[in-house]
Amino acid sequence: MQPSNDVTKAAQFWSEESARQGTRAERMFVWDVGGEIDRHVLQTITGDPNLGWLEYTLQTHFAGRVPLERCLSLGCGAGHFERDLAALGAFQSCDAYDVAPASIETARRLAAESGYNHIQYHVADINRIELPANTYDAVWIKSAMHHFAGLEHVCEQIAQALKPDGLLIIFEYVGPNRFQFPERQKEIINATLKLLPRQYRRIAPQSTRFALERSPARAGAKQFVSRVVDKLRDGDLIGVLRRRLQAYRTLASGVDMIKETERFPTVRDMLAIDPSEAVRSADILPVIDRYFEIVEKKDWGGNITLFLLSGIAGNFDEDDPRAQALLRMVIQIEQTLIAAGEFQSDSVYVVARSRQ
Repeated sequence: MQPSNDVTKAAQFWSEESARQGTRAERMFVWDVGGEIDRHVLQTITGDPNLGWLEYTLQTHFAGRVPLERCLSLGCGAGHFERDLAALGAFQSCDAYDVAPASIETARRLAAESGYNHIQYHVADINRIELPANTYDAVWIKSAMHHFAGLEHVCEQIAQALKPDGLLIIFEYVGPNRFQFPERQKEIINATLKLLPRQYRRIAPQSTRFALERSPARAGAKQFVSRVVDKLRDGDLIGVLRRRLQAYRTLASGVDMIKETERFPTVRDMLAIDPSEAVRSADILPVIDRYFEIVEKKDWGGNITLFLLSGIAGNFDEDDPRAQALLRMVIQIEQTLIAAGEFQSDSVYVVARSRQ
């Protein structure tokens, strides 16, 4: 069966992304910059800001069973997660799958360089994956399940592939599909952004340059025309032209841009860049509940931080006490509003057992 156009586009996108992963520049793009963010996530999940959630999971849910005989990782990307597990001595053997060939190639190379010959990497469309029955002690999905359109099929396959005492572990974004946040959440993100001093809203030159490199004009005439039409429909064509002109001027002048507001993607934006991104994220927990019994669930937020820190994350150096104090402020705002019922947590840690 041939992969769909969306799967092909997603595979191409993540193959290109794998070339950037792990560089210092990449830390200017991601929102989880370490420091207070990491401590908050770990405190929420493990109860100890210095205890990693992998270690916690192995100690709490697999006590006396490590190394596990066989594990599975879905949506493995360039293999950072499996190498972290291997470094902990978590398994005797691990199968790992991803849709992007370049990511799998990188994962194989880095695993070999680290001497981890007990990890087997495979290219596959996980939406159509067929797994062997009664095989795995643990199935791990780290920040990848929100890319799976075929949630029911994937969960059904995982449920029958787990051993009777096997567990599914996810660390995942479960917020609105395709990041189509309610207006109230957008307002809160931008209001919180304005609280940050100017120097912490500096947009990294790498981020500006990368945005320009993603120009649809470089993808051919058909893609360019398609995106122009999309922007006309969204009423944002003039805005795009203005932002690009400003970006070119900023790079030419050598003066950093300042993030004044967060511009949220439309559905058409998401489809044009990566059709798999948050494709059914809001359905993850309901579908899991259909096939699995929840053993443990921890909500750790991300509702504000995910987009607020996009493009400016690298400004929050772990050795800068003022930067870390600002992150604590943002986290406190986020957690207070979640506790008040303003919105549900967009990110979770879940451990579950099959209902089969």
